[in-house]
Amino acid sequence: MTDFNKYKNITVDNDTYAVVTKLQTRLKRDVKLSRSQVVKTLVKEKARLLNGVLK
Repeated sequence: MTDFNKYKNITVDNDTYAVVTKLQTRLKRDVKLSRSQVVKTLVKEKARLLNGVLK
């Protein structure tokens, strides 16, 4: 059973889903990431680039 205190859900359009699927094998060498790992990696990278602007 999903722990609703630990996980949430988002919805993306089909085009975005297709891009995330393509990125699964391209973000890390020799590793296929899950779609959620792709989203998590990209969000963390963007937050790091904003360098503390998020509060």
